[in-house]
Amino acid sequence: MPILHDPPSADPSRPAAAARRRRREGPATPLSRGRIVSAALALVDREGAGALSMRRLGAELGVDPMAVYYHIPNKEALLDAIVEAVMGEIDLGCDDPAAAPGERILVAARAYRDVMLAHGNALPIVLSRGPATPVAMRPVELLLGVLRDAGLPPVLAMAGMNVIAAAVRGAVAMAGSGRAHHAPEQRAALAAAFPADQFPYLHEAMSAPAGPCDPFERDFEFGLRALARGLIAEGRGEA
Repeated sequence: MPILHDPPSADPSRPAAAARRRRREGPATPLSRGRIVSAALALVDREGAGALSMRRLGAELGVDPMAVYYHIPNKEALLDAIVEAVMGEIDLGCDDPAAAPGERILVAARAYRDVMLAHGNALPIVLSRGPATPVAMRPVELLLGVLRDAGLPPVLAMAGMNVIAAAVRGAVAMAGSGRAHHAPEQRAALAAAFPADQFPYLHEAMSAPAGPCDPFERDFEFGLRALARGLIAEGRGEA
């Protein structure tokens, strides 16, 4: 099959033509590390991590892809910068040292969840890279401090931080997949696929009223409160 090229009269509003025009005209504003990372994260948010490449990023910025390397040395560094940008959006001012330990854990988890929900397509990058810069590590330091204040020794504080992060990421992944909570017709199909005499607890759970609150919020709060109670009990030597 021949490769098709845009004809000379191509509509300049089309993405490919617009990208070429931007490259000819140069960037509207000077290229900088911040501008590059913002464009990369916006691309991931819009189209997913698989859409990110230096060539595509150059097109988004209206520059030759090689120009990006003057500010970010390679794609690995770009991925670390995306993680930094995401983690840097977490509200570090949400913590109230005077609040109860369980509430502090919940508030920190909610702040992380809200940012990850806003950047759900970046979750695979966050999972594969992890925080690798001071900015990206500050939310980790905050949560470690909360857990240390709750009485956990350093090793268990680190373990607790990892468990909380995993719970948040798992909740965000489930929300993004659409499988976290079933619509009524899906619940009915699921119940029909598994006989009640063999799966009585499944049928009981699926037939229970969902209640007035959002199922995602309900499950998240339930799980994190239970997790926080367990961590605090560990810190007090009660577990």
